[in-house]
Amino acid sequence: MSMKPIIPKEHGGWAVLYVPMLVGAAIAGEVTLDVLLLALSGLGMFLSYAPVHMILRHRYVLPLPKDKLKQAVLWSIVYLGFGIAFMVPLLLRGYWLLPVIGIPGLGAFFGNFLLTRRVSKTIPSDLVAVFGLSLGAVCSHYVVTGRITEEAVIVWLLNLLFFWCSVFYVHMKIRAASHKEPVIAMSERLSLGSLNILYHIVVVAIVVGLAFYRMTRLYVVLAFVPMLLHALYGTYKLSHRVKFQRLGLLLLAQSVLFGLVLWRVWE
Repeated sequence: MSMKPIIPKEHGGWAVLYVPMLVGAAIAGEVTLDVLLLALSGLGMFLSYAPVHMILRHRYVLPLPKDKLKQAVLWSIVYLGFGIAFMVPLLLRGYWLLPVIGIPGLGAFFGNFLLTRRVSKTIPSDLVAVFGLSLGAVCSHYVVTGRITEEAVIVWLLNLLFFWCSVFYVHMKIRAASHKEPVIAMSERLSLGSLNILYHIVVVAIVVGLAFYRMTRLYVVLAFVPMLLHALYGTYKLSHRVKFQRLGLLLLAQSVLFGLVLWRVWE
């Protein structure tokens, strides 16, 4: 049996897990020892995603070879045990609402599995996955303040809207990469990028609406400007030649920038 660790292939998931978590804690006031425990627990739960999905696929989609199944079971136990081990101190410290926040995250996990049984990557499956991972913003805000507040929910919503931007942008690039023509006409670029552009416009409208109802500051829209400009420029320059590793690094940098700007303009 292979002892090689099973690591999630979705590298962008690390940013979706930790940027909202750090932003939630920073906006709440400080990064405490409890936030570190939460981050370690979240690490275990996130890592368990890949092996547990393998077990579910073995059970409901396509049987795995025995060695692969044993490997998946082993690392599922290791990762989940790691996550639970760091969750227990938080529960003992009185953060009993963490499992409640985790319920929609668990629903997102199984929803992602159901949406990827036949197709490995779709827009709905990625949206569901981001929904679950971004809940770290509520969790970290909660372990700092001890309460689930409207501020925590708004911070989570802003993170969710931002990381959904990446989903639409990446899938636009995936469609462009499969384009047969070496040069994509402008009309085709606009067609491929229409959903991406529409979503970014809707996000800006939502943030302005939140500011209008005084649920956040208008300055918060500045955190979305780099991604909006990138979405427009990326659509205009759309090509079938896509360097996904470079794209991943660029989106990671934008995620960090988003978190920093959101934190600063919130004060």
